[in-house]
Amino acid sequence: MDMTEIKRALEETFGAVKDAQNKSADEIRAELKALADKIQGQDVSLIDLGQKLAGLSENGRRETRADSIGEYFVKSDAFKGIQGGNSNSARARVTLEGDQLKAVAPIYESIDPNQFPVPSQYIPTIRGPGVNTIWVRDMLPQGQTSSNMIEYPQEKAAQLNADYQIEGQLKAQSDLSFEMKQAPIVTLAHWILASRQVLDDVPQLQSYINTRMIYGLRMKEDAEILAGDGAAGHINGLIRQASAYVPTDALYNTADNVRMMMAQIQAQFYQPSMVVLNPLDWAALQLTKSVNGEYLFGSPLAPVSPRLWNIDAAATYAMPQGNALVGDGRQAMVWDRQALTVEVSREDSDNFRRNMVTILVEERLGLSVFAQGAFAYGPISKAVTPPVTAKKSS
Repeated sequence: MDMTEIKRALEETFGAVKDAQNKSADEIRAELKALADKIQGQDVSLIDLGQKLAGLSENGRRETRADSIGEYFVKSDAFKGIQGGNSNSARARVTLEGDQLKAVAPIYESIDPNQFPVPSQYIPTIRGPGVNTIWVRDMLPQGQTSSNMIEYPQEKAAQLNADYQIEGQLKAQSDLSFEMKQAPIVTLAHWILASRQVLDDVPQLQSYINTRMIYGLRMKEDAEILAGDGAAGHINGLIRQASAYVPTDALYNTADNVRMMMAQIQAQFYQPSMVVLNPLDWAALQLTKSVNGEYLFGSPLAPVSPRLWNIDAAATYAMPQGNALVGDGRQAMVWDRQALTVEVSREDSDNFRRNMVTILVEERLGLSVFAQGAFAYGPISKAVTPPVTAKKSS
């Protein structure tokens, strides 16, 4: 008896085989036992066969495994006939129709057909990247303005000639000169397009986008406050407005040069309150050791926060490696015309028709430096020249 005859016998007993999927294991077993007397002399266990047809394992549970087309073919009587030499034909053909097609697993590239389709695992949490924790802006005073330009006097030169007065002679004269400086209020902004449906369905995503956009703007803001080029519509950064520092000793290391920059500022009667370094220069300082191999700036087990000569240091990649800025932060100010804001709008281009939204992050600010001598900028470490390897004579 082939599979078609068995299937027909089963259908005559309890209806179409596909209906067995809705029956319990006990119901199927009971009906198969009633069918046993009807089919005699077959070398097959009807209980096992019925369970397989109904998608049940021996323990009565549903099985989701389906044969691939290849597996179905090699199990067919037509193939077995050729394999055993019992067929006069050199070909074996198997036709799959109706429910038989549904029972065969699909073929999908190199994926195991018995494992397809497999639902993907969804990770709902969005993990943000690392972020900067020290900002140059936070080391300076903050102010508010309602104008688009800050004008202020900056001391240009000072001659302080206080002295004794001899009776009958003129008293000593000093002189101070100023020049007017301008700090334009500039706009920093960027935007991104996002799907309205995605933002509605995943509120966490909108929060993440807003946070990342704000962070991106702060990175640009910090870079401009430190190293803005002063072009039209740009911030004139601290580096461009600082007095130049030139090392006086070739043997000075980073810490030595930072201390000498502090001394240069103190000579102008300002008090250094901030140091800005490149993170790689700070790392080089942390690796400094004594002749006995002991770390001088903390240790791997007890690291110290960025601080030199009792003043705070900010480590940022906006500072060119091998250079530093030292200054009296009280002699500069960041002016806010428009605080950092986040706006979401559908009224941008064809957003309404495309179900998109534009997320805009923007701010307006300016920077004033009241005394050029209050800041010093220059090299803090000499360049390392790779050793030259002598060529071996042949």
